[in-house]
Amino acid sequence: MQVFKVFCKVMNKHKSKFLIYIIIYLLIAVIISRSVQESGEMEFSKVSLKIAVDQRDQGAIGQGLVSYLKEHNQIKDIPEDREALQDAMYYQEIDYMLSIPKEFTERFVQEEGEALLEGTVVPGSSSASLIENEIQQYLNTVSMYLRAGIEMEEAVELSSQDMEQKVQVDFLEESDSKSLPVGYYFFQYVPYVFLVILILGLGSVMKTFQDKDLSARNKCSALSFFQQNMQMILGCILFTFTVFLFFIAMAFCISGDYMFSLKGVLSAVNALIFSVCAASIAWFCVQFARSDPELNVMSNIFSLSFSFLGGVFVQLDLMGEGIRKLAKFFPSYWYVVANREIQKMETYADAGEIYTSYLMVFVFALAFFSAGLLVNRKKLKRV
Repeated sequence: MQVFKVFCKVMNKHKSKFLIYIIIYLLIAVIISRSVQESGEMEFSKVSLKIAVDQRDQGAIGQGLVSYLKEHNQIKDIPEDREALQDAMYYQEIDYMLSIPKEFTERFVQEEGEALLEGTVVPGSSSASLIENEIQQYLNTVSMYLRAGIEMEEAVELSSQDMEQKVQVDFLEESDSKSLPVGYYFFQYVPYVFLVILILGLGSVMKTFQDKDLSARNKCSALSFFQQNMQMILGCILFTFTVFLFFIAMAFCISGDYMFSLKGVLSAVNALIFSVCAASIAWFCVQFARSDPELNVMSNIFSLSFSFLGGVFVQLDLMGEGIRKLAKFFPSYWYVVANREIQKMETYADAGEIYTSYLMVFVFALAFFSAGLLVNRKKLKRV
């Protein structure tokens, strides 16, 4: 087992590289999963804004408008001078200043009040549209009751009651509104770290054995070419499986409940198949890399391009139609599709599309291995 021992020694020499990427991966997976879960609650709520009101009208409509705005917003005192007001708005201490002039109620009844209200807001701020929309809705409701012949005080009271009515919001796609488990986000970024570690790890060992002097020495050894290759294959399988088991162990530590579920089992299978694909990509890359720096560059090119274009770092729903069509030519796309479909299933009977994605990743693994084998054979013929 001389070749296998050398394989392990070379792998141990590069262990610091693997630890760096593992730590980076853990930080990415844990931080993103926590932040998305905290901000991913799919519900609507009113926005509370800071409003300064210059109230000069003593009529029922002016008083009712201020009372309505107080229900969901913070009413602030108006600064003493214009410069203080500008400072308060610049530092976002006040979002909007509303000026209600004298005799506003009387003029509103005469349908003149709409142009009498004045608002001051920071240019380009979205607060203006939110507040002005609330004011307009309230005044439109009061106007509707007044035109129906209802007394002013009653119209103001009824308008306040109407504006307090809440609307039940239902999502068209219920599955997209559900909070996804931590396990989903942990496995979402597996393609990136698997590609980096396996290309660097397996690639470094293969480049060592492809060294011209070492290769010539091995050909003269008593160990047959078949035995050398079998020990090399054994080392590659062991390293790939060790990386896979290590990340599965981390998944159990981070989200044990998820891993003991049906979804956890399918996510683990998904990661295992992609690890095989990543090993094939490593075999393909090593045929073109002439040195360790070049191998490092190729690992970044493959891992980042597959992650960004394959939907690992950028959600597929945010991509254009053309980019999504292009993404289908990356194995990471099918891994992401499987990871997403796993979250929607309840029984094995619902896993049809998941199995299709598994098969596609495996086909990519065979394609990269065959392409690497073809390049290797041509290189041997030129020697």
